[in-house]
Amino acid sequence: MNGAAGRDGGTGRRRAGGAAALACAAAIVAGLGMARGAAAGDTVPAAGASRAAAGADTLRQVARADYVLQCAGCHRVDGRGSTPHGIPDFRNSVGAFTQLPAGREYLIRVPGAAFSQLDDAELANVLNWLLRTFSPAQLPAGFQPYTGSEVAAARPRRYDDVVPVRHGLARELAARGFALSDYSYGSARKP
Repeated sequence: MNGAAGRDGGTGRRRAGGAAALACAAAIVAGLGMARGAAAGDTVPAAGASRAAAGADTLRQVARADYVLQCAGCHRVDGRGSTPHGIPDFRNSVGAFTQLPAGREYLIRVPGAAFSQLDDAELANVLNWLLRTFSPAQLPAGFQPYTGSEVAAARPRRYDDVVPVRHGLARELAARGFALSDYSYGSARKP
C-alpha cells in the first residue's frame, strides 16, 4: 500500500480534513490575537474598516498557508523554485504573465495550479498572494485580482503539454521587455 492510501484509507478524507483543520487553525489564531489585544488593555476598533483589514489579513495568512502546503514543495517557501530541476523562480518574474490575457490564464491552467487540491476561490487567493508577494513590480497597472469564477472558467481546460505554451508566452513577453525566470524543464524543446 502506498503512503497516500494508507493515510486516508483511500477515502479521500485527507483533503477535506486538511481544509477544515486549516480553517479552524486560522479561526483560533485570529481569536487568540483579538483576545491578546483585549487582555493587554487595547481598545476594540470600530467595526467597518478594521473588520475589512482583519479579513484581508486573514485571507493573506490563509493564502500563504495554502501556498506552503500546495506549492512550496517545488517552488520553495521563498518562491525561488529549483531551476536545475525545471521549477521556475517566481521572484521578480511570475507577475509578467499577467501582462497578457493568455499568460493570466496560463497561471490558472499550469498543472501545479490546475491539479492542486485547492478549490477555485482558494486557488484565486493563492495566485493573488503569490503575485503580490513575489512579483509585484511586474504586475500591470490596474491589476485585477483573480476571482474564483475566473479560475472556475479556465481551470478545466488543462494543458496537454505546457512546455510549448510557456515558451510561446516567454517569447511574447520578451518582445514586450519582460524577462521570465529560466525554465529548463523541456529545455530540449526550447525554440
